Amino acid sequence: MTDYKTMYYHMAGRMSVAIDTMAVAVEALEATTKSLANLTDKLKKSLLVTEDMFISESESGEESDGQT
Repeated sequence: MTDYKTMYYHMAGRMSVAIDTMAVAVEALEATTKSLANLTDKLKKSLLVTEDMFISESESGEESDGQT
């Protein structure tokens, strides 16, 4: 005769391990998402700084051309 109680506890244990594994995976994905968001913000800021540098250089270059 099949021991259903043993089978139940075995499956419950396996489900517990699966749930723990999924929780770890979700935490890792959340950390990755946060890191990517931070990286995206830094890239946007650096893009703005770079654009400002080129704009100020071109404006100063145009002014010097007009004065010569």
